[in-house]
Amino acid sequence: MNINRQTMAVVRPLVGLIIIAGTIAVFAPTFRSWAALSNVLENASVLFVMCTGMTVALIGGCLDLSVGSTYALVSVVFGQLMMNHVAMPLAIAGGLVAGALCGVANGVIVTGTGIPPLIATLGTQLMFRGIANMIGAASNMSNFGAAFDSLGAGFWGPMIICLISFAIVWFFLTQTKTGFHSFAIGGNEEVARLAGIPVKRDKIIFYVICGLMAALSGILYTARVDMAQVNRGTGMELWAIAGVVIGGTSAFGGVGSVVTTVIGVLIISVLQAGMIHLHVEAFLQQVVVGAVIVLAVWLDFWQRRRTMRG
Repeated sequence: MNINRQTMAVVRPLVGLIIIAGTIAVFAPTFRSWAALSNVLENASVLFVMCTGMTVALIGGCLDLSVGSTYALVSVVFGQLMMNHVAMPLAIAGGLVAGALCGVANGVIVTGTGIPPLIATLGTQLMFRGIANMIGAASNMSNFGAAFDSLGAGFWGPMIICLISFAIVWFFLTQTKTGFHSFAIGGNEEVARLAGIPVKRDKIIFYVICGLMAALSGILYTARVDMAQVNRGTGMELWAIAGVVIGGTSAFGGVGSVVTTVIGVLIISVLQAGMIHLHVEAFLQQVVVGAVIVLAVWLDFWQRRRTMRG
């Protein structure tokens, strides 16, 4: 991808974000304040962390529908460890390990069986949710302490975690050999295999990163609400895919950037917050966001077909 195309990949969603935010600001005076902007960023933080991992997965052609269940499972694992008086850093580490193991399971199933990622991760979505229920359905897990709550409370805690997740994924995609491989594998897996790229190993790594970021997202949300519950994260996988695709990462693999994922998540969060400020009915909000998602996927498909013809 040349510099011009890289620039345009960022400019297109950025222009869309500016138009959406500007239009809302014109018609909703309450949206034009630091409090409103701060609220948008805070609410976007949990989704963004999950979207960083989904960016890696989609670029590498590894769709993951289990991230919402991973999010819930990790929250429950962390909660159970804390309720059993495990030190907070170790409980967080335990949650992250659980997320990584979910990623390993997805990667091994997809690469070892040849089952399409859509079907494989739909299955593990149910499995991980079931395990979460087995571990914590009857438990009351809350009041984890001020030190943990500070990770998700206010503005700076969530922003620091967002920056950390962004830095990890940006470094992986732009500075590591496996990160470079993700674009080749997502673009054409068979060509990548013939070129000597260890496709199966790399795809497992993509799923592990996706699982880790879903885990970090789950821990961040648990810190925000100071409670671990098994019903958290339902439907989050769809929002994660939406944020990544709206930002310009191809749903078909091989093209994308964590930089544009930032913009995609902000578009969703600005739309949601803006419609609240405009007093749009909740059901209509879903229609609008859904229409934006369909438009983003259609534009991705149109751009991909145009590139293939060119």
